[in-house]
Amino acid sequence: MFHNYYKLKISGKDVKRFIKQLYNMHIYFENIEFSDKSVYVKVDKDNYSKIQDIKTIYKIEVVRLYGPNRLRDIIHRYNIFFISIIIGLLMLNVLGNILFEIEIDTDNQEIYELVSRELHRHGIKKFSLIKPFSEREKIISDILEDNKEDLEWMEIERVGVKYIVRVEERIIKRENEQCPNRHIIAKKEGLILSIVSSHGEIKKAINDYVKKGDIIVSGIITKNEDEKNRVCAEGRIFAETWYQIKVEVPYNYKEIIYTKEKKKNLSITIFNKRFALFQDYADFVTEEKTLKNNILPLKLSIEDNQKIIKIDHIYTSEELDLKALEISREKLLTILGDDDEILLEKKLKTTAKDSTIEVVIFFKVKEDITAYQEIE
Repeated sequence: MFHNYYKLKISGKDVKRFIKQLYNMHIYFENIEFSDKSVYVKVDKDNYSKIQDIKTIYKIEVVRLYGPNRLRDIIHRYNIFFISIIIGLLMLNVLGNILFEIEIDTDNQEIYELVSRELHRHGIKKFSLIKPFSEREKIISDILEDNKEDLEWMEIERVGVKYIVRVEERIIKRENEQCPNRHIIAKKEGLILSIVSSHGEIKKAINDYVKKGDIIVSGIITKNEDEKNRVCAEGRIFAETWYQIKVEVPYNYKEIIYTKEKKKNLSITIFNKRFALFQDYADFVTEEKTLKNNILPLKLSIEDNQKIIKIDHIYTSEELDLKALEISREKLLTILGDDDEILLEKKLKTTAKDSTIEVVIFFKVKEDITAYQEIE
């Protein structure tokens, strides 16, 4: 049980005599502190009432409160401040759950209008209440189910008081009703490694060098140099091709690894200084739901923190070469098709710069060079 205590300052001439007088009157106190012509004492509520009833020339003033009285005193002094905070937090909570903007990420005007109508039909519109994640997922499922012919995928991401809606249009692929008469040509220069053809007249052989545009399988069927027929040449040509990839690798390697460790935290930011309820990770990234306004200099955040590991490493010369090879290989693979393969890789040139090293890598590749040319 909490009790009320008062710290009193008693001032006057020969204050020690007054203290003795209080003892004689069975008024008890503790924590006596003498200072020149004053004395500080701590008394409970009953003894404070007795002292108030004494008529004396000494000056008696309360300098500090303890217990429930202190809390009441603080609330009384700063009641406007506390009321402002409470009202501000309530306003932030209300405003933080109202949708102020909807952004639909698509360049297709018809899809934009379709999604807008569907969102409005499901109650997602400006100045409506923000819906919980589970309800948004159900709305997405319903919209996709009702628009199978037009929409392939959809996502509604909440960013503060804004929705970002991402959609992917369903593309229906239609096969050509009839293959036109055509040649198979080389889409780039190379040394032919394999020719697989089901229609057409093969004009080149394995190990032949071809340039871009050369006819490899002709759609014109001849006999004794006379044209007999025209067909849709079909087949696939693989050739040895060559690439030089130039990459720059920094001497100092930095990376952020995102771990699976996550935890929630509650923080308040006052005048740009953040205070967290629980201890933070040493390094982390956060997604937060923030309550703030322009009236009070504070921000209340509910955080989802994910632990990260920061790597800062200086490469050796051997590591630089390996890293340059790895980066150039990845860069090349973004150009090649799924069935293409790298046959040879070799470092040609290395140039040191201030903070990076520039490396040129040569690649020999088995690549699909199949292209088509319609016969006029």
